[in-house]
Parts: sequence; structure tokens; C-alpha cells
Amino acid sequence: MKESVLKRLYIPLAWELLFVISTILMPKQAFYLFFVFYAGLLIYFYYFHKQFSFRKFVRNLTRIKMFWVPVLITFIGLLLANDIKNKIIQPLFYTAKDGTISIITKNDIFPTIMYATMMIIMKPVAEELFFRKAIISFGSKKRVFALTIVSLLLCAVSRAHGVLGIAEWILMAIPVTVAYVVTRNIYISVMAHVAFEFYDNIYSIVYAIGRIMNR
Repeated sequence: MKESVLKRLYIPLAWELLFVISTILMPKQAFYLFFVFYAGLLIYFYYFHKQFSFRKFVRNLTRIKMFWVPVLITFIGLLLANDIKNKIIQPLFYTAKDGTISIITKNDIFPTIMYATMMIIMKPVAEELFFRKAIISFGSKKRVFALTIVSLLLCAVSRAHGVLGIAEWILMAIPVTVAYVVTRNIYISVMAHVAFEFYDNIYSIVYAIGRIMNR
């Protein structure tokens, strides 16, 4: 990895280390810790390192074959990974704690909207900019492979502390990681990740808001 790339990663890597330690020491505050963690990554990679361009993103939206087809394939990959995690891995190890960090919000409208914003927009975009685009640099096949492994591990450690949970979140990160490595287009993995988080969270969020509004 080039020295300039390493320098760019010092701050976000330290930021993740601080985040992981904080979630271990203050697990009940995980919701706010996640929100601040993702917000910090977005500010760093968008405002300081210009890793995301809305103009390029909108341009990609007009490309059916080169953008939407790989987005759809990646989205299906995320669905399959989620099914494997929920329907195969978790039943096999149902007595074991996976160590996934629990995100608990207050039963009120504002925290629920914060949670929706974080999970559907902030989380997928921040994770793609950091764990995929910033960490995986292209060159030799060996370097790409090594950095891909590093990317998967760092992403998983941000979501779980236990070995089983880390393995589950590595599995969940594989489709978007493969999409980025194959296409070298971060907007494909971002769009697929956002679409999956929307699909995975929207029902529970709408239900929670409806219950809060009618209580």
C-alpha cells in the first residue's frame, strides 16, 4: 500500500479502534456510538478526501447494463448471505453468543428516525467509503487479495466482538466487497448496500413509527 494511502487511513483506523473500545466499555450506548462513528467516517471521506461525488453517482443511475445489473446481482448476493446467516449459521449455533453489538433505541419518534437515517443511509455509505474504497487499492493480485481480507475483517470487527459474530459479518460483507473488487465502481456497492439496508429495515421502522404515533 502506498505511503499516501496509509497516511489517509491513520485517522479512520484510529477512529474505528476508539469506536470498538467504546462499544466494549459502554455497550448500552451502542446506538449513539454507531451514529457518531458513521458520521465521523462520512465527514472524513466526503469532505476531506472527496471519496464520493453526487454528480458521478447520478451519472451512474442512467446506466442499466453497467450499473443496475451489477447492483441487482449484488443485492441478491446480500439477500443470500443474510439467509445463510439467519437460516443456517444461527440455527446451527443457537446456543452460542455471536457477540454482535446490540443497537438499542428509545421507543420515541426522534430516535427511531435517527436509527432509520443511520441504518439506511449513513451505515452503508460510510462502510463502502471506508472498508471498500479507502482500504482496497488495486495493483497485484496478491495485494488486492490481502487488502480484501483486511477490509472484511475490519468491517466485521466494527459489528461484532465474538468469533461467530465476526464470521457472520464477514459473510454479509462479501457480496459488496466482491462487487467493488470486480467492477472497481464504489457507487455499485453503495447502491446495493443502501437498497439492502432499506429492504432489511424499512418494515420494522415503519411499524415502530406507527406504534409510537398511535400509542
